Amino acid sequence: MKQQFPVRQGILQREAKGVSIMKNKRIVSLLMSAAMSASLLCACGGGATSTVAGESSTASGSGSGETITLKMWGGVPAENGPQAACDAFNEAYKDKGVQVEYERFVNDDTGNVKLETNLMGGSEIDLYMSYTMSQLTKRAEGNMALDLSELCARDNFDLTQYLGDLVNSYNVDGKPYALPCKLDQYGMVLNKDMFDAAGIEIPTDWTYDEFQEICKKLTHGDGADKVYGVYWNSQQDMMQYAQFMISQTLGGDNMYADGGKATNFTDPVWEKTIDLINTTMTEGYAPTHADSVTEKLSQESMFLGEKCAMTIGPWMIRNIKDTATYPHTFVTAFAPYPVAEDGQRNYTQGGYGDFLCINPRSEHIDAAWEFAKWYLTEGTIYMASGGRVPSANTFDTDNVTEAFLSGAEDLFDAESLKNVLIEPHDNYAAPSITTKNAELSDICNQELEAIYTGKESVGDGLAKAKENGDAALAD
Repeated sequence: MKQQFPVRQGILQREAKGVSIMKNKRIVSLLMSAAMSASLLCACGGGATSTVAGESSTASGSGSGETITLKMWGGVPAENGPQAACDAFNEAYKDKGVQVEYERFVNDDTGNVKLETNLMGGSEIDLYMSYTMSQLTKRAEGNMALDLSELCARDNFDLTQYLGDLVNSYNVDGKPYALPCKLDQYGMVLNKDMFDAAGIEIPTDWTYDEFQEICKKLTHGDGADKVYGVYWNSQQDMMQYAQFMISQTLGGDNMYADGGKATNFTDPVWEKTIDLINTTMTEGYAPTHADSVTEKLSQESMFLGEKCAMTIGPWMIRNIKDTATYPHTFVTAFAPYPVAEDGQRNYTQGGYGDFLCINPRSEHIDAAWEFAKWYLTEGTIYMASGGRVPSANTFDTDNVTEAFLSGAEDLFDAESLKNVLIEPHDNYAAPSITTKNAELSDICNQELEAIYTGKESVGDGLAKAKENGDAALAD
């Protein structure tokens, strides 16, 4: 679809009325941008009408001959989709005065601190990805993410048109600070060859007890030759992975009780879930948290190295396909996460992810917004080959599945992949409460580390998490 880059118009009048798109007191920068826009309009002699993602907008050409180069930061390696998306955008916009460059940051604590330091320090980054709601909430509240409300209203860009009502669950204080670009339907990742050898069918529904029994059956060997039933990847994140399972019973607001006035960490489902993870570690069906940290274990080294039969999530699809770096021939299958008890699968684990944000300090807000709209509605198909399912309804499901499997059809069980990861559902465990989300996550993670390292029991650790979490909410 041919699109035009809209030059900001009327910003001086909007500023005079006290309405600011960026809402961050950058008056001087806005006035300079308005002056540049006015000069462009004069140079071009008027604007042309074009269609952008199904909406009409007024735009002028790049009469000044200057090209805006946007800087986008993301956690996915460039070669696994982001560069192809940027290349497609740059080709479509090469005559329209805007281009984009991609830079990868590692999506861990160190990488996210680096990202936030740059966001708070200036305008070097124009767009970036947040990968959890706690990150998005923190950045929205810390003036590191732009409120997109006025841009959506200005361009008649109705997010529910492309993402349904579910998108409203990812607002912060009722406002959109990001475009959710990925449909997150996760599940357990399984070595189908190991399951077949043990005579175990790929589960389509299972409980924690059944899961633990399968972990036990699939664990064998000793020392360097040991194969574990499951690897939890706890050194990267402890709480989020547990919440994948918890959310299937308690929903997207599983951290909260009393409508967000208290925490829910002592709920029986929370206790059963943390106990399951802890038990697999203490019984030797999974590497301990301490081993994961000290030995710097990873999903790739454990699962693709055939050191475990199962792991927690499918975001390593791109590495499963990379047999040059991770040589293997076994077939990967997928299963829904287990639930605490029979009859407790109230929701589908899933929702939206890959939250594309605009830096409020960017000097190119309009160009960044134009890229964001394009990326949501057209660009995310380039991410499918790396295992990321586009969130917008502008894509055909069969095309997404084909792109997802492209070049590695023999490495995946297509039926379980489509059922677990691709086919959309209508009962996602989406969040609606974001109150002190990041702070509560930090509190819970602190106690989970104490539990997984044997310093606290499951009951005591979660009770302390609730006590401290409730105090934080009352503050």
